[in-house]
Amino acid sequence: MRGLLEEIFTDRFMAKYTNFENFESFRYSSAVVVNWESDVLIYARERLDAIVRESTQFSSWEEMVRSAADLRYGPSGDVPDKDE
Repeated sequence: MRGLLEEIFTDRFMAKYTNFENFESFRYSSAVVVNWESDVLIYARERLDAIVRESTQFSSWEEMVRSAADLRYGPSGDVPDKDE
């Protein structure tokens, strides 16, 4: 799961749609409510959704993940490099 999240949350995506430069910064800021190191993502949904609402253009974690995946793998062909 971690690898997938790191792949879809490119620096370009994070800079454009969030208040963070990269996914690492987002992970650090939300570590209080998310165990990012577990094999299966463990988090307090309402609290993570609140962090997402406060620091991104999305209303929930699910919407943020879906949007990042759509941009990365969607039919638009806009597949930014991981380091962009």
